[in-house]
Amino acid sequence: MRQLAMLALAGFREALRNRVTVVVAVFAAVSIALTSVVMDLTVLSLDRVVTDFGLGVMSLLLISLAIFMSVAMLNREMERRTVFLIVSRPISRSSFILARFLGIMVTLTVLLAAMSAVYALQMILFDVPTPNSVPAAIGGIWCQLLLVCSMGVFFSSMSGQLTSAVAVVGLYLAGQWTADLHVIALKLGPITGAIARAGYYVLPNFARMDFKPQAAAGQDVSGLEFLNGLGASVGWSLLFLVGATLMLRRRDFK
Repeated sequence: MRQLAMLALAGFREALRNRVTVVVAVFAAVSIALTSVVMDLTVLSLDRVVTDFGLGVMSLLLISLAIFMSVAMLNREMERRTVFLIVSRPISRSSFILARFLGIMVTLTVLLAAMSAVYALQMILFDVPTPNSVPAAIGGIWCQLLLVCSMGVFFSSMSGQLTSAVAVVGLYLAGQWTADLHVIALKLGPITGAIARAGYYVLPNFARMDFKPQAAAGQDVSGLEFLNGLGASVGWSLLFLVGATLMLRRRDFK
């Protein structure tokens, strides 16, 4: 347990030293602040603009950073040859995967908290009431980050950075429209409908964890809805992490 915590802490410190993390954090603060400019160019209500734009910027930047960090995790370790040092010590490869994954998630959680603080400050400055569903929307972003990171770790355990990034982006985009597959399946024939239904159950449903539309519309999110999204995120993440561990055990680092 101590080795796991030390590896996770090392991953967190390394991520904080990464210039990409700093740049994205600064850019997020600036982008959220630009909401005031967007408000002057839109006919929508003030409440909806501030909520939708702020949450959208947070989600886009953090998801992009999560993909970049997770797909580069193992390949960066191999390039620096630090992975050979780690696997030669009495630590399991599953612990190594979990520790690096936790290090990335701690970094993203800190960034999400910082962006949320900037966002809350902006809501106060513009005197915009905060919908009850905003905390659920921020929690939904965290759930998506959890799943995206586990996907990136899984694909990086068996392929290079570019291939892993393409796979994660493709799966993420497909997961955004998974809910529509069930509706489409009802309108298709028996064979194509069965394929669409299979995609609905096989692909991770990111829409289940996305509560930004409810927050922008001022609609409430029930506790059951949030727990449903959280459970889906944790369940899929565990599957991807187990798969990453199995793939890493097959790799020879000698």
